[in-house]
Amino acid sequence: MYWNPNHAEEEEDSQEYVFGGREGLLALIDCADYMFLERDDGSTNFKETLALIEAIMRNKIISSEKDLVGVVFYNTEHSPAPADEIELETGLVVPKKTAIYMPLSNPSADSIRKIINFKDSEDLDFDRKFGHSQDSNLSDVLWLCSRLFTRCGYKLEQSSIVLFTSNDEPHSAGSYEYQQCFVKAKDLQQLDINIVLIPMSEQFDGSKFYQEFLCTVADEDPDQFTFPCYQESREPLLARIFRRDFKKKALSHVKWQLSDDVSLGVNIYSLSRKTKYPAKVKLLRDTNEVIVSKRSYQVICADHDQSGPSSKPLLPGDQRKTLTIGGEKVSFSVDEVTNMKQMLQPGIQLLGFKPISKVSPVNHLRSSLFLYPDEGTISGSTVLFRALYEKCLAKQRAAFCMLTMRRKQPSKLVALIPQECCFNEDGEPYRHSGFRIEFIPYAADMRKLDVFEKSTPEVSQEQIDVFKSVAKKIKFKYHPSQFENPVLMTTYTNIEALLFDRHDLEVYDSTKPDDDRIDSKVGTFVDRIGTLFGEDITEAPKRRTKAADGEGPSSKAAKLDVDPVTIIEAIQSGKTGSVLVGTLRAYLQQQGVDGVSKLNKADLINKIKAHHNL
Repeated sequence: MYWNPNHAEEEEDSQEYVFGGREGLLALIDCADYMFLERDDGSTNFKETLALIEAIMRNKIISSEKDLVGVVFYNTEHSPAPADEIELETGLVVPKKTAIYMPLSNPSADSIRKIINFKDSEDLDFDRKFGHSQDSNLSDVLWLCSRLFTRCGYKLEQSSIVLFTSNDEPHSAGSYEYQQCFVKAKDLQQLDINIVLIPMSEQFDGSKFYQEFLCTVADEDPDQFTFPCYQESREPLLARIFRRDFKKKALSHVKWQLSDDVSLGVNIYSLSRKTKYPAKVKLLRDTNEVIVSKRSYQVICADHDQSGPSSKPLLPGDQRKTLTIGGEKVSFSVDEVTNMKQMLQPGIQLLGFKPISKVSPVNHLRSSLFLYPDEGTISGSTVLFRALYEKCLAKQRAAFCMLTMRRKQPSKLVALIPQECCFNEDGEPYRHSGFRIEFIPYAADMRKLDVFEKSTPEVSQEQIDVFKSVAKKIKFKYHPSQFENPVLMTTYTNIEALLFDRHDLEVYDSTKPDDDRIDSKVGTFVDRIGTLFGEDITEAPKRRTKAADGEGPSSKAAKLDVDPVTIIEAIQSGKTGSVLVGTLRAYLQQQGVDGVSKLNKADLINKIKAHHNL
């Protein structure tokens, strides 16, 4: 077995982040006849709702495939049972004017096909199977949704109801049904069930019923509540999100050792992580069964009782790893390899403080982590962490430390940089207060490039000013949410196109520049740039000269040692395996034979035989 110490970093980065909880989502659709009115574009609110549910399920398969998604219709005339008879299995009693179209389950290709076929069907046959009405009791419908969450068979970390309707007043104010809805809203608040309203009409007036109802469920002040807009409420559902769902807990719980006698408990979090391709599974060609592979190390040993050698399993304690240094193989045991990595115990050891300006972005090694106090490990850690954070922030100092995430991992040199909490235009925090962990290279990691030693050309102030204007013209605000990974988008789009037999799926590459906008902004500077810097000098490709006979390109190859006697004897004896093609070709050219530049070895031998009548 060969061991490469450079793989230590790859092993650390390849650790899987296990699943941290399920989310249940129920799409509650109003099926009254006003949802089926045909619009100017030929579509209906009901079909648009199905398209939104399809987008939700597509995102769930990519981001968190273990979540549960279901569909419930209300304001229907009939209440047919779903295909798997969930009422008989769980004992649920479906209220009148309500139907379970799709029970809570993991999103799959079959469930998405069911939504697509229902949406694209020219004859929905909805009137016969479900029908339309406008007198469903919304409180009974919400009771059914809460029962579906509690009887789904899983412990849900979050439960959400997405309500699609174009009716802004399901019950008149002061009615019995109106009061029942607000009683049920308080019950949903106690059960931690969220309700997201998607108004399917631009003239939707939320002040009649839903604004107070949603504020009751969310326990918010109606004066500070922003009612969802018709267009903005649907854009997040239609946006394709190719982000995997990882566990929502700390990567490591360690102690930050400030001195021999003072330490505090901290948690390390990962704020960004590279999304990988979907995992591949090997299948048996004939039966499509999953192939489970296991690696077993065998050692060949001599067996005196039998005629041939035999093999036996090599246990981990008997294995050794080798590393070739200076042409010699140095052997290590598994414990020695572990001890070489484990220089320090897990934790953070403080080395000292330096100005934040000393942490150069040029020395960036990998994505940063986030440090936050952990009161559960050591009591009083939050107070000590806060005092140290505020002092480092006031003096603009970074704490240089040695970080050991866990056992059997090498220690890393890091800088803990204090950062303030920042908010975006909507008031949402996009950067939190705490220490950002930046990985610092060691002396052996620094490279010296010859390109930096070359002299740089002098640039005039006028040339600098023109590109200042160019940079100012095409400046834009950057945020990672604006750019999707085009490789992942292409991969998942191609998979979906094959799975659902769709040819109309297009990939939008958000990383491509807006050429029209750039041309309109910097078009006025093109002539000036050409005047100041001159035209680009493009060297033409070098043309290959022709050979003397005009049949092919000539090359300055080394002259071949052509011995006519050796060639003739080799051809007569039939032992031409050691004779090179170039030697045969050079011999014929010396004999004045033309047209041999493109002949293979057999044709060259026939030419020589014909030339000498052999």
